[in-house]
Amino acid sequence: MVRVEFKPGASGAEIKGSITGDEYVLYKLNARDGQFLSVSLRTDSPSADFNIYIPGRGPGDEALFASAMAPAKAYVGQLYKTGDHTVSVFLNRNAARKGATAKYEVAFKITPAPPEKGGTASAPQAPGGKEARFAQEVGYRDMRFKVTSPATETGNSFTLAPSGLKASNEPVTLPIKGYVVNVLCDDIDGNDSPEIAVITQEGPQEYGHAYVFSTNAKKSMSEVNFRDVKDDPKLLNGYAGYDEYNFVEGTFIRRFPLYSDGEKTGKTRQFQFKLKPGEAMKQLVLDKQVEY
Repeated sequence: MVRVEFKPGASGAEIKGSITGDEYVLYKLNARDGQFLSVSLRTDSPSADFNIYIPGRGPGDEALFASAMAPAKAYVGQLYKTGDHTVSVFLNRNAARKGATAKYEVAFKITPAPPEKGGTASAPQAPGGKEARFAQEVGYRDMRFKVTSPATETGNSFTLAPSGLKASNEPVTLPIKGYVVNVLCDDIDGNDSPEIAVITQEGPQEYGHAYVFSTNAKKSMSEVNFRDVKDDPKLLNGYAGYDEYNFVEGTFIRRFPLYSDGEKTGKTRQFQFKLKPGEAMKQLVLDKQVEY
């Protein structure tokens, strides 16, 4: 683990390194709720990537940002927790298995306001012209999907704006409870037209919710009827929040730690959903649940 320290008066630092095979390097840097974190990776290997984790999480947990799912190996976003944030630099699975080596330089920056690009760029805008406190873009091939949110305590919302679709790039704005914390993008039904998930969390126990959208043959975007498990006492026995969502090998995953008498049991329950056709819209339907 490498502790990232800034020189007096500086707001950023750059660190060089190299990794081989299944090696990875963890960088820790302390930041406060409301500050903006910028991370960028320059490398001689396209197989090198990085993940960012909020305080209390690390490799094996859901990432705040995964460069492998983004159009560039760079992240800029406003933080919503105070504490040590972790950045993991690693090689993708195929390169790691081959014992490949990557040299890299990772740049970190923490600022009280969104960093300007070229000295003239303004902060991203959320619905109603409000400055976006959350902004993240994901991509699949030539399609891009940008999510912005004002991150207000009441009356919060997010806007999902697609680009690169062939017929309609109409943005979608939805009201939400809590805050947007992550955006995911992957093709989970094998039609080469991606799905997008906007992940929100509410309250100190991080009760999660996922808003899922599907692209229709790369032409337009529509919401998926996500039939999440919300009111089944048996399946939610031991549930106390701290949800994580992800796209994994053609499925959509929700998992959470199990509690008993207010204490963690050390076990995790995972729900696996599959995308199915529906009468009016596609549906994410529970396929199986496991505990480990």
